[in-house]
Amino acid sequence: MNGSQGWGDGDIISTAGDLTRFYSALLRGKLLPPRQLNAMKTTVSTPASPDTGYGLGLQRFKTSCGASVWGHGGGMVGWLSLAVTSEDGRHQLAFNYNGDWESDSMLKIMEAEYC
Repeated sequence: MNGSQGWGDGDIISTAGDLTRFYSALLRGKLLPPRQLNAMKTTVSTPASPDTGYGLGLQRFKTSCGASVWGHGGGMVGWLSLAVTSEDGRHQLAFNYNGDWESDSMLKIMEAEYC
């Protein structure tokens, strides 16, 4: 399947390394002024998953051990990816894998890294 069929999200080509560098710089305050980053981190709860909050292109995940990490996940037919970093921007995780829409696997990998 051609990724461009997913509009803008399918046109982004990056590696796990690109994603970890981006989120580290973002959460460490190297890309935006504090006010803009705070606006991105102002979240609303999602009914389907009360342990997450969605902001302006940035999602907060709360792990079972109480850690909060920030990032975003996504996917197209046949693949999934997730990139998250700690609140201070010093601990990152990014991965891509072949799969379907089973997001539980993504969250289990995140839990294993941060808990």
